[in-house]
Amino acid sequence: MTLSAGFILSEAQLLLEIAQQTYLNTPSILPPATPTCGVPSVPAPSGWKIVSSLTPTTCTLLDNYWQVWQNQSNAAQYAIAVRGTIDTSPSVLADLLLPLINARFDLSLDGFSIPFHLAQDEGNSPVKAGVHSGFALSLLLMLFTTDKPLFSTLLQLAQPSGNGVYITGHSQGASIATQLTSLVGRSTLFAGPNFKTYTFAPAKPGNDHYGYDYDQLAGVGGNGWAVASTQDWVPQVPPTLETFGTINTPNPLYKFGGALNALAAPSTPAWSAATEADVKAARAEAEARLRLRVEALARKLESEPIHLNKRDLGAGAGPVTGSSIADLIKQILNQIQASLNFAKAGALVPLFATPGGNPTDGTPGCQAFDAFWQHHPGNYLKYLNAQY
Repeated sequence: MTLSAGFILSEAQLLLEIAQQTYLNTPSILPPATPTCGVPSVPAPSGWKIVSSLTPTTCTLLDNYWQVWQNQSNAAQYAIAVRGTIDTSPSVLADLLLPLINARFDLSLDGFSIPFHLAQDEGNSPVKAGVHSGFALSLLLMLFTTDKPLFSTLLQLAQPSGNGVYITGHSQGASIATQLTSLVGRSTLFAGPNFKTYTFAPAKPGNDHYGYDYDQLAGVGGNGWAVASTQDWVPQVPPTLETFGTINTPNPLYKFGGALNALAAPSTPAWSAATEADVKAARAEAEARLRLRVEALARKLESEPIHLNKRDLGAGAGPVTGSSIADLIKQILNQIQASLNFAKAGALVPLFATPGGNPTDGTPGCQAFDAFWQHHPGNYLKYLNAQY
């Protein structure tokens, strides 16, 4: 079923309600659905039901989890909801793996090529679309691991063509949902359904070139919406660390391709050179952290049960092993970009929130400090209803 383009309040409300459901019965940093510390409750979605056959019963090694829902009055309408950060070390780790990796490359699985295309081909552009490596790694684990690999689900939803599939998520889940939207939009593997995305409180999912690509793919046509609160800090991160050396060239200091412009070099401000060194050191530290974590995950994947076979991937016959997936995720280490430039992606729906921390309302268990108070789905639903 074709989904109507444009921002539709009833859709946004529904998908925020579905996104909230992914947190229930988990050790979450978010409040339960009942009002807590002044946060309004988020009701359960009406008329929609989880599709158990497509929803995993286990998490990935980074504690990623998602649910597939179906409209009970329209069997051709689905929603994929990705859970955000929960209070576990693996889940938080995915947020902190900061290096950008190329948004477009091919993965090799036992000699078979799988396109991991999250952006269009930019030719010989010195700066190319890049995505947050922690969110991309999460997406890869979702595609190929757990008892209900998302790769198989996407192929199933693509047959027969004509399905309408919403993609949604909150927080970390919103950023992964953004990259997922790019995957289904830029890859021919999952062509068929009409996709439409609403994300809530997304952290920055990639660099500016990725944001350009996503906005052209989904935002301009009214099928990729990003809802962000003006008082929520999560949509402001990761912070951008960028210098003249890693922006588009030619620019005043660098020629096309990155060569230093000798004519401009003598007038280069001292702060520019100092900043360049600091950013380079920060990139090196972030890259080292990513390499260590990917290697650790690969070792764990060696013994991970994989519920895919090569036929599922269009690669002939035979099982897909944990060793194969371990080798697959290590391939992202060949795609690291020399940049920490992060930007938003999606057609923005701003929520103008009231400044302040969580209120001291006397609710039992209400702490005086809650760094995520403005970030909670209940507050997003409150402002969404009030302003739209």
